Amino acid sequence: MGYTEVYRYPAGFHGWKEARPELVEGVKGPRALAVGDAFPDCRVAVLNGDADRKYLGLPSHAKWLALSDLNARFVLIQLYNTMCSDCVAETKMMTRFFLRVEDDPVLKGQLKIIGLGVYDTNQAVVRFKKHYEVLYPLFSDRHGQIFECLGQAQLPLAYLVRAKGDGTWIIELVKRGYFEPDDKFLNVLKEAVIRAEGTD
Repeated sequence: MGYTEVYRYPAGFHGWKEARPELVEGVKGPRALAVGDAFPDCRVAVLNGDADRKYLGLPSHAKWLALSDLNARFVLIQLYNTMCSDCVAETKMMTRFFLRVEDDPVLKGQLKIIGLGVYDTNQAVVRFKKHYEVLYPLFSDRHGQIFECLGQAQLPLAYLVRAKGDGTWIIELVKRGYFEPDDKFLNVLKEAVIRAEGTD
């Protein structure tokens, strides 16, 4: 039939299809989470010590961060990979944007920014943060578990999530692919915060 390489899967075709649904035409993987969905609960190791703990409002001895630990109203979560050129470019701009958020009277204290290194080790994230002088906290999703829960297919990726007040977070905005955090995006974040204050 012209095939030069044929492989046998021990569990047969149906076993292979169940194990690797993303490779089977017509079989879709997890649904990509969208606005209005709950952001998955996640727990990641604190990598930058006291500076991260102070910004995030964590106890001085805290070794882990869970979203439920944060007392901010909103969190902007950037998902990146240290080997992704678009992610590097976005991170450089996000660092400058972080300073603008911290200087803004509407956003300061209401919005926190964190980065999540997908498939990056703790050591790679620490080196990345130091090399690019990233000012906001970076964490590692070494095995991609959080990324896979989101059902997305590409990096970089960003989520704006809002605290519901019971330890859970709702997705307010999704940015798929490279984007530039500019004045327009700053205003989007401010409008979200003001809207949330109006519902209290």
